[in-house]
Amino acid sequence: MLHSRSDFINAIKETCRSETGPSTLIFVQINHVTQVISLMQGLEAEEELTRAVEDFICASVRHYAGALVGKLESNCFGILLKLSVPAALEIAGEMSREIDQKKITINDKDYYPKLIIGVTPLTPEYRSPELAIAAADEALHQARRAGDSVVELVEPDCPALLQYQKFLKLLPLLRRGLLNKAFVLYAQPIVSIDGKPAMEKAEVLLRYQDDQVEMHLPEKFLSTAGLFHISREIDLSVVHHFCRFLHRNNHRNRQYALNISGTTVRYTQFYSFVEEQFRQFQVDPRFVCFEMTENVADKDMSRATELMHRLKHQLGCQLALDDIGIGSSNLSNLPRFTVDYLKIDGSYISDLTSNPYSELVVRFIADAARQFKRETIAEYVETEQQLDKLREIGVDYAQGYLLGRPERLFDPKQD
Repeated sequence: MLHSRSDFINAIKETCRSETGPSTLIFVQINHVTQVISLMQGLEAEEELTRAVEDFICASVRHYAGALVGKLESNCFGILLKLSVPAALEIAGEMSREIDQKKITINDKDYYPKLIIGVTPLTPEYRSPELAIAAADEALHQARRAGDSVVELVEPDCPALLQYQKFLKLLPLLRRGLLNKAFVLYAQPIVSIDGKPAMEKAEVLLRYQDDQVEMHLPEKFLSTAGLFHISREIDLSVVHHFCRFLHRNNHRNRQYALNISGTTVRYTQFYSFVEEQFRQFQVDPRFVCFEMTENVADKDMSRATELMHRLKHQLGCQLALDDIGIGSSNLSNLPRFTVDYLKIDGSYISDLTSNPYSELVVRFIADAARQFKRETIAEYVETEQQLDKLREIGVDYAQGYLLGRPERLFDPKQD
């Protein structure tokens, strides 16, 4: 019998609360064949194939006492076995091998579904059903990355799972912080080092202000936001409060760079939001630069190039591509990104004067930028020796503690 998602989750909760013997949680996902059949023959055919796989999964475990199968999503199932992990792994492996030999025919067309399987011990290891589900999710994620017909086991001491638990504890703080405007805007100067006259520049950074008014670096909160898909909310909040700052201070002699995440790049309404905020607070777009990382731009090429084009050519902002050198570094793509600045990742600057490879990378990026008529910014500059070397190479701007530490720009709690 196939149980609903809610009934299956309740069964996990009851099992975690019980004092019975070992049990194992398995998550099973059908591979991309469901998308293929949906495109070729429609949703009804997809549902028919999915039901065939459901029947196969249920038949594979029905002979084990206390076994439960639940449907979690359209192509994802959960299995609860009152068995040890080794026994459950053997069953999961046999399921994967057996379905590899199967052919399912729908409306005279043949399909060959594969299973992706994640396994984690349930009891006595877990008393929290949320953590057990997170572990099974992580196991399924690892299996998905490895490909079809893969079974992956995640133990309670898995580093990714332990990190997830830490982030989970930060989630309420993050939510409360957004609600209570706990993210304070700071700014770090970006200084021209090539001797040419240039407008003053700075990057807008965040600090988290706790209930004791202590400031904290935001990395752990931003990582939590990325994991739980809250990065866009932070980006929108930063844009809003930054526009408030500009409106209050009538700042006309400094250009500020704002970071945007991958989820924001994929948010189709972001441009309209920025446009509305600029109009509401009378922001001059020439004094705003938006930054996205090289990895984000590469992974979402079409969306990134469209957003860049609109921000630059329709709204009038400037653009920067961050973390150059640690992503794919496919510099042949640079002409497609209508950016003004390439920001060289600080990992190459930290040992610039002692590591010939780092110098080679920085020179290569600087030469490529000149070829494509872009300007370069070096991050994390901390010594005079690094600064001298950057000038010699021909980098245009530098940013780091040597040239100025981040200073408070605007507290959103101010009315």
